[in-house]
Amino acid sequence: MTKLTLCKAVRIKGIELEHTAKGSVNDKKLDCNISRARAKIFEYALCNHWQWFTTFTLDQKKYNRHDLEKFRKDFSQYIRNYNKKNGTEIQYLVIPETHKDGAWHMHGFLMGLPEEHLRLFTLKEKLPKYIRSKIENGQKVYDWNTYREKFGFTDLEPIFNHEACAKYVTKYVSKTLAEDIKEVGAHLYYCSNSLKTAQEIKRGLLNSEFNSPDYENDYVKVKWYRNANAEVLANMID
Repeated sequence: MTKLTLCKAVRIKGIELEHTAKGSVNDKKLDCNISRARAKIFEYALCNHWQWFTTFTLDQKKYNRHDLEKFRKDFSQYIRNYNKKNGTEIQYLVIPETHKDGAWHMHGFLMGLPEEHLRLFTLKEKLPKYIRSKIENGQKVYDWNTYREKFGFTDLEPIFNHEACAKYVTKYVSKTLAEDIKEVGAHLYYCSNSLKTAQEIKRGLLNSEFNSPDYENDYVKVKWYRNANAEVLANMID
């Protein structure tokens, strides 16, 4: 996929005066943070060969379900230890979300975790309704025993449509999440350090029409092109 971004206003050196209503500055900043996070998550989701869509929860008997920062640090260390012990190269992209009681869990992607390290769920065991429904429909859903033993329940599903999963996971980045995250001083998403990102092809002045953008605000227009010839798109820019 190729993304074309049109900047409606380009910042230059100097002084910029803008009148904003009381309280609106923080709202604008929050909206910008959400927009940037969604864009980066979508980029990471498309640029890396993810194998698994995952949900990671916490067992209150094993862990403080309300301490997101400790969970984040311990999860990251758990992945590093697992890679060292098993000779794997697991990478992750996860987004925190709160349960109704305020406890945290995470959704996201994994790659580098071999299928033989997982256990296939069956209908013979006690499972949440949404997992039973998927298994009954012929889908494969897996358990990661070592995570469950340390943290709590988890489930992993094979990814067959990266674009659909990328769009789905960005829905978790909401204004509610941003406000919850702000209270604990955390981040909107967490990821491995070595993930691939998009490569810039060209920048300059657009010499053609920019119709039907996929996203638009006061500052930019964005359009995604699927299976497009990058060279052809580059010729749209002088």
